[in-house]
Amino acid sequence: MSTNEERREAARRKLEERLQREQQAAQKRRLALLATAGVVVVAIAAVGGFLWYKKWDNDRHTTCDYTAAPSNLADAIKAYEGQLSQVPADKKAQVQAYIQQMKDGEKLARTSPMPDGRTLNSGTVDLTLTTNFGAVPITLDRSLAACNVNAVVSLASNGYYDGTKCHRMTTSDTLSVLQCGDPTLTGMTGPGWHSPDENPQGLKEVPVDPQMAALGLAQGGTVIYPRGTVAIANSNNAEQQRENTGSAQFFIVTKDSQLTPTLAIVGHVDEEGMKVIDKSVKAGIATSPTDTPTDGMPKTPLEIKNASVA
Repeated sequence: MSTNEERREAARRKLEERLQREQQAAQKRRLALLATAGVVVVAIAAVGGFLWYKKWDNDRHTTCDYTAAPSNLADAIKAYEGQLSQVPADKKAQVQAYIQQMKDGEKLARTSPMPDGRTLNSGTVDLTLTTNFGAVPITLDRSLAACNVNAVVSLASNGYYDGTKCHRMTTSDTLSVLQCGDPTLTGMTGPGWHSPDENPQGLKEVPVDPQMAALGLAQGGTVIYPRGTVAIANSNNAEQQRENTGSAQFFIVTKDSQLTPTLAIVGHVDEEGMKVIDKSVKAGIATSPTDTPTDGMPKTPLEIKNASVA
């Protein structure tokens, strides 16, 4: 039989074993709790990080609403031909020449895929026009007009401008530009879509003439587009509620010009590049029935052999 001493020793060992088991169990519970808390912290951090990244990424992008705009050159030709019989005799040759110009241009029409509707809204892109007069480097600035810069980049990347000529030159006292970007040379077509309006900010306003203002003939709201500015042409018309009509056609300002601030500025040409543009400008305007002394087809057009982005 066991002595009292042996029984007490056995009881003590059992108590120690039970306490050890309970201690181990408690330690496992603490480790499990810490592990769970760690997972929760990591999950919270991951969600927070994702939300921060999403906001950061959204802040540096802009959503652009490009809209389909099929070419209507064929309809314009029919309309002009339908009105030809009503044109005064002294203007008929001019209208016929314009109709023929549209017919010739219709054969050169082309399209380009609609750009991605989400684009970066800061940073610059280098666009180089390789022309018959030399290279014209253009610095495109997304912060000025992100959607229209995105459009130009897309068009250049898809070869839309390659093998085209700048079709219009204006050299009046208040407006001097060289306009490009329409393969048909008519100024009436685009790539099959329109880009949204992005009106420029911070341009210097043209002072209102006090005498004209006194006569009620002053037209305010015009600003100076500086020489070297590259902007997007459009056919907006406030009276007809026509807006968001820009696309591929752009113009390069050859002398500080007065315009309404409704033409998106996409970039600038430095003075070295403008010297190349000046070569076409100095050749003057062609003398056809559709041209005037200050507005028309360049006599020696700037030919864009290739437009590349980097």
